[in-house]
Amino acid sequence: MSLDAAIDAADDVLVNHFFPAFGLEVARELRESGENALASDVTSAVLEKDFARAEAIVERLYAELLRSEGSWTSTAHRECYVLAQLRTCVERLRGRGNAEDGRAATRALDMCVILGAPADALSAFVNACELKLGISAIRGAYERRVECGWTFPRESPEPPAMGERRWLERVDAKGLTAKEFRREYFKVDRPVGLVGLGADWPAMRKWDDLRWWSAFHGHRSVPLELGAYDDEGNWRETVKTMHEFVMEDLQPSVSGRSNAVAYLAQHRLVDHLQSLSSDFTVPEFCAKSLERINVWMGTAGTVTPCHFDTYDNLLGQVAGYKLVRLYLESDTPYMYRCSSGSGSGRHAQGNFSAVDVENPDLDRFPEFANATPFDVLLAPGDFVYVPAKTWHHVRAVTASISLNFWF
Repeated sequence: MSLDAAIDAADDVLVNHFFPAFGLEVARELRESGENALASDVTSAVLEKDFARAEAIVERLYAELLRSEGSWTSTAHRECYVLAQLRTCVERLRGRGNAEDGRAATRALDMCVILGAPADALSAFVNACELKLGISAIRGAYERRVECGWTFPRESPEPPAMGERRWLERVDAKGLTAKEFRREYFKVDRPVGLVGLGADWPAMRKWDDLRWWSAFHGHRSVPLELGAYDDEGNWRETVKTMHEFVMEDLQPSVSGRSNAVAYLAQHRLVDHLQSLSSDFTVPEFCAKSLERINVWMGTAGTVTPCHFDTYDNLLGQVAGYKLVRLYLESDTPYMYRCSSGSGSGRHAQGNFSAVDVENPDLDRFPEFANATPFDVLLAPGDFVYVPAKTWHHVRAVTASISLNFWF
């Protein structure tokens, strides 16, 4: 398909699919809430191909409202933002400057996905962006080179000391049937390490290579957290291209040149970059009840503080090493659960512990001394089963990539 035909195909999806499905309802909701000008603007931007109006909508909704106030007052605002960004994407693709316009178009597309647009409905836009940027030629020139500083660590350093340590039970995943897993672990909410569960995945070879990420996905933008999680004054969220993430954060961490922390955390990257789904297999232990797949990709030193989830969870390593500390649900009385809405907005769901389990303050949290920790060090291919309501704290011992399956 030619570039012009690909752009026309994306435009057709926007005008004849997205606008009838979302735009008409969005305009109605905006008018009912008194935002008549915004309703008129989004309709004109999409149907009249008004690039300037689309950019103005994006600026107002993202910079002036979402970034400054922290949220949108209506779901119609998000749909309006997505429609305006898709118009921006198409009109950027029509621009004469291949590289600059192609990058801007791709960022507009990715911002739609990051803020909740259905990625599986955007393939026409992805195709047009990649034709504009000549991505097929870049990928064709890629050659895997296993070089120091461009692959994730193959050996783990000594995991950080965290006081008393009990190692979690580990079993050979290939010798465990789904029936045995459900009987011995799932039905009794018993966490366990699953050794080698993903060892044969293509992802173990492909995702380990930072040059591969840059060549195949470097043009796509992803949401990141920068800074140590417990340094809230310097912690912030941003968006970078995957190439920028590799060059500015991951490669310096892998090569030992930087201790800075950057994290692509709990992102549906497999939906965002759909070709990734062919690089692994959903484990049979959770395939029948799978809810969501998340990717966690970052430097050494990333931390997910102690919390619990309402889903059962298989968390595993594709590259690098992570240390997971678990506490059974029965230890909940000792965990000092943050109340919903208390403290940082990052703890708004009320499923975090107020205790720093790596360095607990027993004067403030004396009952925590009664909680019993279990540790598991995840190497590439290894998983841990974390039952719903089981507390868990995760630290990246090295730069790493993890996948988790909620079910």
